[in-house]
Amino acid sequence: MRLHRAAFVSLAVLLLPRLAEARETAGVDDETPEADALEDEVLGPRGNLRTRAETVSFDAKLRTLELAGDVRVDAPPFHLRSERIRLTRTNLGIEVEGKGRLAFCPCLGTPLTVEFDKAIVAPPGDLVLKSPKLELYGVPVFYLPWFWLRSDEKPGALPPDIAYRGRDGFFAGGGVHLPWKRYGLKHALDLRAGAYLFRGVALDARLRSPVGTTKVRYDRLAGGTAPELLGPAGRGPADDGLAVDARGGMTKDGLTTAWDVDVLRGRRGVGATTDLDAAAKPWDRASGDAALRFGPFVASSGVRAVSRRGGGLETIESAGPVVALRASEALGGHIVYDATVEGGSLRLSGLAASTLATQPPAIVPDALSFARGEAGLLAATSAGPVALSLTTRGATSLAREGRRDGADRAGTVRARVALPLARAFASSDEDASERNDPLVHVIEPFTEAAVLATKSDGVLGTLPGRGLATLDGTAPLAHAGLKTTLGRWGRREALELVASGGGAFGSNEVTVRPLARGRVGASFLWLGAAVETGHVIAYESEVPGRGGSAVVARLRIGRADGPRVLGNVATRDGIDPVLARAITEAPLEAPAGFLSREGTTGGASLVVPWTKSVTTSVGADGDATAQELVAARGGVELRDRCGCVTLRANGAHRIGRDGVDVWLAIDFAADR
Repeated sequence: MRLHRAAFVSLAVLLLPRLAEARETAGVDDETPEADALEDEVLGPRGNLRTRAETVSFDAKLRTLELAGDVRVDAPPFHLRSERIRLTRTNLGIEVEGKGRLAFCPCLGTPLTVEFDKAIVAPPGDLVLKSPKLELYGVPVFYLPWFWLRSDEKPGALPPDIAYRGRDGFFAGGGVHLPWKRYGLKHALDLRAGAYLFRGVALDARLRSPVGTTKVRYDRLAGGTAPELLGPAGRGPADDGLAVDARGGMTKDGLTTAWDVDVLRGRRGVGATTDLDAAAKPWDRASGDAALRFGPFVASSGVRAVSRRGGGLETIESAGPVVALRASEALGGHIVYDATVEGGSLRLSGLAASTLATQPPAIVPDALSFARGEAGLLAATSAGPVALSLTTRGATSLAREGRRDGADRAGTVRARVALPLARAFASSDEDASERNDPLVHVIEPFTEAAVLATKSDGVLGTLPGRGLATLDGTAPLAHAGLKTTLGRWGRREALELVASGGGAFGSNEVTVRPLARGRVGASFLWLGAAVETGHVIAYESEVPGRGGSAVVARLRIGRADGPRVLGNVATRDGIDPVLARAITEAPLEAPAGFLSREGTTGGASLVVPWTKSVTTSVGADGDATAQELVAARGGVELRDRCGCVTLRANGAHRIGRDGVDVWLAIDFAADR
């Protein structure tokens, strides 16, 4: 029989001098107040050592305790297993003699274990091992004469960084973990350093606190090979890169302060990252503000800095104060609105100022004053069986510089009238969940009119700031059709089909052209899909090429937590980008490049969890029109069933970065 708290009684007796004889006992279960008191007396009120075994022998004179038969010693986050060990209380902690195996999780089958000959457990978070041998699923992979492990609440070394970073070469590094508590709250600083094989270094600092996180990485590679990125802004240093990602906020006495920094400086900084999304962003941004709420309004004031991504490490192209007023509220249950007004003045320098010079090299730093307003409204109601809705959103950015002024404007309005007809199908199933969540079929004839308009004077499109898309044009459209859905709303499982026809203007056209639109959506346990398409038909008398289509699609085949195929496609062919965004119902400010280039881009990935312990994934993104691979990736993930330890091996390639990057990562759960 295994010991639970009874083992603590034995361990307590081991350390109490009033007992002078040795005796042997079989394991028993004894969870009494006396056992709890002895546990606190031996280990202190914060002791977290747990022992279990089939038999226990203790000797009070030698102050030793011998455990035999399926021995378990748990001192989270460390878990020792053995067939026979001897425990002795010393000034350093509990000394464990005898061969055993260390796991980082109480579960069986953890992928990463350490075999040892001797150990010293010093609760609550220290473990010293003699002759440790690292094993991966029982296969030895690394050996050391001694090793000292610590919990995340104690200072200690971090797992090593090992990577092959494409053309940059082999990279290896390590670091230290420095935790502390302030007013009972946990803080931690991780400092790392590594080297590219005799060519460069990387320094990394990460600070975690209850109010935010900060990551700073400096990367230097002699003779850097970063390509010329982002046009003139890409002429920053090729050897040095700096990445900063910091965000957080706090509220005190009704005043909220927040900060957000997303910076990737230097051509090396852009070229070194394996994250395609980070490398593709055009702007570096940093902001900090303080906000005060009164009723539905929030007033804030702060500082903002914006520069082109990839510029010099020390370069700040624009910075200055910004004030804003925001409001959002629901009115009468039928209307919801939000509005934001902000403005400020950014001091320009470097490249930002040079773009204002009419005759280079007359580079004269100047200030850019700007104001921005954005508002949205949703009104929905019914008139008998008829459902009515109106959605509108608009945004305007105004800018003025000593010699130039201009504006970026965008707006959309969408009105809809529908007649939803629903029918529920009663279930004869004995399952209560089926009866309470029946199949519901909805047929909804509708008519809809919408318009998307955008115009830019190009000021904010070329200067640092939050400009709208630099697309110009107006795309009105009107269509009528039928929407049908079938599903169980409680489970959020449904199949949706929408088909409609009508007419559309192009951004620069005066002729109404026939428009056909369709949408297919599915949300089930084994399938998730959304495909939206619009096709504009050109008259024969028109110039060829006036017709075309736009398609946006996302797909999941397989369970979200099982083997699954994921895919996405965006394509524009023959029609202007403003109309393409209108017929696919894109957001007012779509992500950079979304449907702005003609052609087809997309990606796919395959994720296969072979067992609870092993998952593999592969994926790629590409530009089908340019026949160019944008990114490729693959990985293997090993973990135990409790999620205590996860090992990841990943490989990736992205456009703008030569070679293939391969890296290893080990994650430990801190609370097991």
